[in-house]
Amino acid sequence: MEVLTPEEWEELLQEKDGELKVVLRELADVKYALDQSTILAITDHRGIILRANEQFCRISKYSRSELLGQDHRLLNSGHHPKSFFQQMWKCIGSGKVWRGEICNRAKDGSLYWVDTTIVPFVNTAGKIYQYVSIRNDITARKHMEEEVRKSEELYRIIAENTSDIISMINAEGDFLYLSPSHKAVFEHDIPDERFHNMFEWIVESDRDVMAYAIQHTYSTRKEYTVECRILTRKGDTIWTESKINPVLDEQGNVSKLLLITRDITDRKQSEELIHHLAYHDALTDLPNRRMYVQHLSREIIQAKRFQSNLAVLFLDLDRFKDVNDSFGHDVGDLLLVEASNRLRECLRPGDVVARLGGDEFTVLLSQLTDREEAAALADQIMNALQRPFELHGHSFNVSCSIGIALFPQDGDNADDLLKRADTALYTVKSHGKNGYEFFDPTMEAKSLERILMENELRKAIEQEHFQIYYQPKIDIVTGKLTGMEALVRWVHPELGVISPIRFIPIAEETGMIISLGEWILRQACRQNKLWHDQGFPLKVSVNLSARQIYQKDLVDMIKNVLEETGLPPEWLELEITESIFVKLEEATAILQQIRDIGIRISIDDFGTGYSSFSYIKSLPVDTIKIDASFIRDIHHNQESQAIVKAIVTIAQSLNMNVIAEGIELDDQVAALQENGCDLGQGYLFSRPLATDDFDRYLRKDLAQ
Repeated sequence: MEVLTPEEWEELLQEKDGELKVVLRELADVKYALDQSTILAITDHRGIILRANEQFCRISKYSRSELLGQDHRLLNSGHHPKSFFQQMWKCIGSGKVWRGEICNRAKDGSLYWVDTTIVPFVNTAGKIYQYVSIRNDITARKHMEEEVRKSEELYRIIAENTSDIISMINAEGDFLYLSPSHKAVFEHDIPDERFHNMFEWIVESDRDVMAYAIQHTYSTRKEYTVECRILTRKGDTIWTESKINPVLDEQGNVSKLLLITRDITDRKQSEELIHHLAYHDALTDLPNRRMYVQHLSREIIQAKRFQSNLAVLFLDLDRFKDVNDSFGHDVGDLLLVEASNRLRECLRPGDVVARLGGDEFTVLLSQLTDREEAAALADQIMNALQRPFELHGHSFNVSCSIGIALFPQDGDNADDLLKRADTALYTVKSHGKNGYEFFDPTMEAKSLERILMENELRKAIEQEHFQIYYQPKIDIVTGKLTGMEALVRWVHPELGVISPIRFIPIAEETGMIISLGEWILRQACRQNKLWHDQGFPLKVSVNLSARQIYQKDLVDMIKNVLEETGLPPEWLELEITESIFVKLEEATAILQQIRDIGIRISIDDFGTGYSSFSYIKSLPVDTIKIDASFIRDIHHNQESQAIVKAIVTIAQSLNMNVIAEGIELDDQVAALQENGCDLGQGYLFSRPLATDDFDRYLRKDLAQ
């Protein structure tokens, strides 16, 4: 054994002392770190607190002197049952380490949660003499978990009680979750576990639509809405709309899909009714102008491709106005229905007849052999309509006038062919009616009357020979005035009042409607601002023609008029006709700009030709005005009632207002109220009134 010298002993002791100091310093650092981040406590074998660090005191809100010597049950919150602590003591009493989460109560009564590890220490005799508790504060995490639990419970309640079907599926359409509401929607009591894949529900021809929707949502990670038909247990088919939302995992990938599905069968039926209304004349059920023009355009494309010929016949009934004036509109309507039936009988398979409005009809002959074939059909139509009509005990004899345009010589598009057939028709009428004429280019020369009318109209615009009349809009439930429509009247110094029917079409065709329309808008806004200042806050409606919609500076012009007159934009409503939606995207953009100013938009004469639900629901429109033709017989015609009810239903689903025009009878008011329409205008309430007369009407309404 090597013997160390005193100097070597001294050096060795200094070295060991240095190592001990390092160890003690490291232990002190560890203790400090634990004291700053962890709750530490030492109890004896009975649970009496012997040591408590600063973190323990801070979270419990007890001082160290208040904790030492106390039983650990001082912190018991009452949250856990006795069995919880019995299991804990059983574990640590056997010398094993116990881990768990405990809810304690602080000195001020507040609760806090700690993630706890209790380590038992055993002496040389094998007896437990103390426990060291190491705790971490998890109160914030527990609160968050509780909020999540409450949210999950709320969503579960919503999912299980909503009338919509809420489901979760994978990429193959397998159900991962299915809310109970499917039992009510599909009218069955089949247990959920019997449904494995959503494609089992879907009508076979619609499965590709749903498959595409699922694939699209997975690939784009964006919400997608899809409509498809589903079979119920009873074998009925219902329409559904599903909003498909991607559910992303932690890596941002789509792990599954959330579907909210609702029954839209009623809406689809209303859409189909509106769609039929959009393409058919309500009285005769013939195709209307929109459907006819679309069909004619398609036939022209085919005719160009195969170098075939077409004929367009434009006709109206001679002396029809006399029948209306003498026997009323009801008899006139019956005459139009019977005339349309006779026109159908004259056609070959593949030919089309449409009603354009009033007593005007048009016929398309496809695969035309020669000019004589069109002449033969014109003769056949004239003979059919000349047979007496027996209606309501009266016998009527009417004739018709027909204008004929041929493709390709008279035009290579639908508008030109219709225009030239119409020109030929009016040539027939100017020659005494009851006949037909083929179009000739010389017919397009303007008549002297037309030239004079244009000149007089241009002069009237320059000299402002116009007046604005106002027709009240009424809440038909309360009888209160809700607004008014501004209507222009031409007051000629020699001819007197000229009907808008005569001069508005000329203004449209010549472009004079641009300056006239601006004058009307300015006068209506200025007058309405004056009424506002006098205590009559009402909205004024001004008609906006299709020609105006597409003028370049329309939006700027409207802004300038509002700024000049001082009328706030929310008190102005612009009424448009459905014809502007031929250029749907362009019209939508312009209307949105107008609406962004704060001005309301109304569709006038709804249902007369161009409207379609697929258009309406995507347009920036606030109000739908039901055309007077549907109101005329609503009190005794179930079809008119169904149409009005469908329009009201669609409008309400899109948060739009509905107003009926042309109300003349109290029975019509009752029928409108019964079908959900509460706003109206018409002669029952008031004819259009001159400014002074409407001013008196206002004051009388206020006094009531």
